[in-house]
Amino acid sequence: MVMDFFKGLVRGRVEGVRAGAQAKVYGAKARAQSKAANSFNKAIDKPLEKAKEKAKEAAKKGKDKDDKSKDKDKDKGEEKVGWFSSKKKEESKGSARQAQKPDFEPGDKTQAIDISGLTDERSTDVVGWVVALNGPLKGKDFRLVTGRNFIGTAADCEVVLYDPYLSTKHSVIRHENGEFQLIDLDSTNGSFVNDRRITKTELIDNDKIRIGRTEMKFKSLF
Repeated sequence: MVMDFFKGLVRGRVEGVRAGAQAKVYGAKARAQSKAANSFNKAIDKPLEKAKEKAKEAAKKGKDKDDKSKDKDKDKGEEKVGWFSSKKKEESKGSARQAQKPDFEPGDKTQAIDISGLTDERSTDVVGWVVALNGPLKGKDFRLVTGRNFIGTAADCEVVLYDPYLSTKHSVIRHENGEFQLIDLDSTNGSFVNDRRITKTELIDNDKIRIGRTEMKFKSLF
């Protein structure tokens, strides 16, 4: 029994020493493997790091170059736009000056215009006139033209008088073929020439006409 005990004890110690030796061997192997792995990683990582640095530098240079190129293009674009805008402004100023240029400028030669062919269809030669001798229009003259010259209170008459004893179209003085006639237009108060009531009569220069309460003197130009 005692022998078995000592044998077991020795065997245990031997196993312990063997296990310790194996552990040391395993530890040494592990350290060697770790060292080798670190050396391998360093050997691989160093070129990779250099490659990364070179790639970064290349990318940075490329970016700087692009930025400079963009700046140049921008400057050119601004110059181009500025040039065109300046040109456009000058052109617009020139157009404005042309638009504001008057038709006549000092120093321009005077041009003669022939107006002999221009006629006013509304104008008619005057052949005589009548002059009010009393009433609110005393001294006022009314021109007579060839054709019919209506006398009355209507606004479209050739001789408009403000007389409550007159009709709207009281009478008419007609000039035809160089002769004057006074014609009453069926007025209520009648028409008078040289204090004589008439229906139709020839007028002679300096005849006195009375219609209503208004007296007028007739004058013939011919």
